[in-house]
Amino acid sequence: MANPVNFDELQNGFYNALSTGLGYQTTTPFQIVQPSPPLVGGVGADGRLWNYLDIIPPATLNMNTALGAGGNKFSADYQGVLSALQPANELFPTTVGTDCYSAWATARSKSQVGPSGQDFQLWSYGCEPCKAKARQGAIALNRDNLDPVFVAQNNAMPYQPAGNEPITFSSDYATMLQLLLAAPSRNFQVSQGNWQTDVSKTWTHGSTGGFFGLWGGSSSSSTLSQKFATSGVSLDVKMANVLAFTASPGIWFSSSALGLAYHNPNSAPWDPNSTINWENTFGTNGNMQRFTTSLLLANNMEITVTSVATYSESEQTEIRSNSSSGLWPFYSSGGSGGSSTSASFNSSGNMTIAINSQAGVPVIIGAIVEPVQSYLGGEVEAAKFITETFYS
Repeated sequence: MANPVNFDELQNGFYNALSTGLGYQTTTPFQIVQPSPPLVGGVGADGRLWNYLDIIPPATLNMNTALGAGGNKFSADYQGVLSALQPANELFPTTVGTDCYSAWATARSKSQVGPSGQDFQLWSYGCEPCKAKARQGAIALNRDNLDPVFVAQNNAMPYQPAGNEPITFSSDYATMLQLLLAAPSRNFQVSQGNWQTDVSKTWTHGSTGGFFGLWGGSSSSSTLSQKFATSGVSLDVKMANVLAFTASPGIWFSSSALGLAYHNPNSAPWDPNSTINWENTFGTNGNMQRFTTSLLLANNMEITVTSVATYSESEQTEIRSNSSSGLWPFYSSGGSGGSSTSASFNSSGNMTIAINSQAGVPVIIGAIVEPVQSYLGGEVEAAKFITETFYS
């Protein structure tokens, strides 16, 4: 243990301190989320929470959402996979014809008709291209709805990005907040010269993503950032409540269909003519190699960072003027309310950073990341059964 020799080591030391302080083992696939935004309640709170669960995380110890890390969206990539899968024996489109199927698909994307054959039959009486096919279409749709790939494609139609409905997850903001306020507290400290900076045994074997320097948007290699990191830093973290929040994707998602795709590389139900395939989805450079399974949220944080470096008047002014962008380690700017960040200096020019979040306003501080092989591993037997039943 020692003082970090650069900002990268300080960031690594913070990762180790936070992970240990939250009670995780070295190999736990824990990831810091930076900047760490307060999630204020009210209109749109569910969507703001679910947006973080919809991120495909990179294989890094931190995810800087402001730099575009984790830019892949689970829902969009999932719909891409569905477009590359072929139902086994699709009857409905040929039964109702091209014009009727197109009208139905448009109505489904706008949530104007439900997914079942009965829904189609009732709706078709008001749709000119489908009137004559109401009964036959309903029977064919009910038959196709026995095929998990067709069901998945049908259920996803109304949801963004293909449709108009926003995606949902099984637990909402109100449920999360109730659980958070009953969750245990977490406190930890790191004194100057006692930083553990070795991250080689973590789940990424030390791979880190892009991160800021002293303030949000600054470079970690800037003169001020390096001065801050190497001149002696101590950290005191108090969190009244910390929750590992887990929620499952809503009806727009089918683990059965995605599991079938994962466990059948380069064979049915994959469309051999699609540009989306197993390799560029689940392979070494695929866009769905891992998933965010839990978000780590904190309530009523009190964080104090002390730097023993001596800052000049001009440096103090520069730091204060940029503190509104958020300061290390969480870069919580407080622009949306719910948290505050300040930097103060004593007569010797030493700095104290204070980061505080309001009670009852959750702050996202991290995530648990699960690789695809374990996320979809439980679907292996179901995939075998479906393959034998529909594709053999």
